[in-house]
Amino acid sequence: MIPVHDLILKRRSGRIFDPDRPLENDKLLSLLEAARWAPSCSNNQPWRFIVSRGESLDSVKECLSRGNSWARRAPVILTIASKPDLDCQITGRDYYPLGIGLAIENILLQGIHLGLVVHPIAGFKERRLKETLHIPDEYRVYALVIVGYPGSPEGLDELVLQKEKISRERKPLEEIVFWEKWKDG
Repeated sequence: MIPVHDLILKRRSGRIFDPDRPLENDKLLSLLEAARWAPSCSNNQPWRFIVSRGESLDSVKECLSRGNSWARRAPVILTIASKPDLDCQITGRDYYPLGIGLAIENILLQGIHLGLVVHPIAGFKERRLKETLHIPDEYRVYALVIVGYPGSPEGLDELVLQKEKISRERKPLEEIVFWEKWKDG
């Protein structure tokens, strides 16, 4: 079998950030540019990003769920929002969630390339986040992407540290891939 690219194998959703090291503008723009080049239906680019690293950062951190308290150490949080009419709708299927996922994956891979810790999450209080960032009602917030440099585990709770030590494993292909037709299993 041909090996999987190293960036994919190195990608991990880390939780240990350096709270004292800001993210440089050129690296932040590089992440956003990578997202911009993600594929989308008819090149609609249905994603909208709000970058929090200054005045809105502390307010966004207040919207995190308790299980994502580790993200409070990060210097940047990207909020990704969209709505159905920003992208294709074909035979009753919305394409924009696929586009959002592809854009986030580009951010993750570019972040690994740049030596960053990049972790997407869905654990946040959406209504409060939309109010904080003035996101219009018709939009949904699909994910936050936590970004920063690797840091020291000092001061993190034991549960977070345990999660960091878990090895990355994937289900075998035989469990997730069917050839020619669906197979119950």
